[in-house]
Amino acid sequence: MSGMAFGGADEGESGGLIARASDIAQGLNYPKTAFFHIAFKTAAILIYMFGSWFSSNFVNIFVLCVLMLAFDFWTVKNVSGRLMVGLRWWSEVRDDGSTDWKYECRDGNLNATTMDVAIFWIGLLTPAFIWFIFGVGSVFRLSFDWLLLIAIALALSGANIVGYVRCKQEAGTRLMSGLQGVIGRTGMGSNVMGQALQSAAGKAFGL
Repeated sequence: MSGMAFGGADEGESGGLIARASDIAQGLNYPKTAFFHIAFKTAAILIYMFGSWFSSNFVNIFVLCVLMLAFDFWTVKNVSGRLMVGLRWWSEVRDDGSTDWKYECRDGNLNATTMDVAIFWIGLLTPAFIWFIFGVGSVFRLSFDWLLLIAIALALSGANIVGYVRCKQEAGTRLMSGLQGVIGRTGMGSNVMGQALQSAAGKAFGL
């Protein structure tokens, strides 16, 4: 009887997890994009943590991790950011050899849900924090051979974080300009309500 009870509990827990995952997927307009937004990051972290269980060759683990990180960087930069939050960043080389950084924010026609946006930002920021913790641990363990891999992970994650934060700030600047125009046309610029709206928008976008 007890075995049947434990079996029923396990089935109930697995059914609950599946139902919860199904609910999350239904809240996403881009479930496949969200999956790959998380999958490559997770794969790189798991390979770093458990790769030595399956292979004693440091080079193989290193190369596989770097490949997962590169796939993730390309996916986040070119696909998930554009679809899930309507943001895009890239660089162009000018004729004089200098680099011109471009930040784009889609003003309308964004089909993403709040769940898409939450998954994007959580998936963007959390792995960088995890790699930072790995880096601190490697220093304390004097495991300097892994620091190069961790530095690559932080560099790629950091590039996307900086790019998308700048995109968000660009969007905030546009919002502030539009908000100031509306406040000016409605005559609220000198009252407390108009100042409160501008202050709230500035804090929200770090302006």
